[in-house]
Amino acid sequence: MRFLGPFLFLVSATLCLQAGEPLTISPQTLLSDPAHDPAWSPLFTELAPDRTRQSNFEERRFFPFRQKPVVLKGEIRIVPDRGLSLRYLEPTPQTLIVDREGLLLRDDNGRERAAPPDHRAQAATAALLQVLRFDLDALQRTFAVYGRRDGDAWTLAFVPREDELARLVGTLEVSGAGGRLDRIEMIKSPDERVEILISDTQDNVIFPANVLKRFFR
Repeated sequence: MRFLGPFLFLVSATLCLQAGEPLTISPQTLLSDPAHDPAWSPLFTELAPDRTRQSNFEERRFFPFRQKPVVLKGEIRIVPDRGLSLRYLEPTPQTLIVDREGLLLRDDNGRERAAPPDHRAQAATAALLQVLRFDLDALQRTFAVYGRRDGDAWTLAFVPREDELARLVGTLEVSGAGGRLDRIEMIKSPDERVEILISDTQDNVIFPANVLKRFFR
């Protein structure tokens, strides 16, 4: 069973993507206390999934030796008391489960194996999970938060406070409109990044017991 999630990029792969201008990291865009900032706190409250959530995603990896990006597609499921499940549909069907017990890989035949106990992968995964869950308390402990708004559109950048995490993940930048998250970029340098596009988000999804069993543990 092969692991093709975004987390391998965070710890080893080199990716190149020509993207739009990232948010400028400066004192002017620093959000020193977004939980009490009237311009930002309602957005974090709306994005934080204290409820079940399901989305589709498309992950694009750009390599300097390929003319076209490697594209992976799948589904994201979040259940607050169970964690996060990434279901990859293309090119290799498999599921990655992220919860309090760590990382678990599961193929379509139900075969499982725990991800290698690599603290770097664990740290990268935990960082991405905090962003996907918009856990503001955890985010502020782990990252300095920067933001920019243009009408309904918004961009947030999360810069790790610890040097080791910064070397692993670089800056995590997310953007969207209103209460909708549309895009995640993991930026280690201007020419080393991965892009994840998120669509068709549904909140308060009632997952049947067989779905919970299949995609969580």
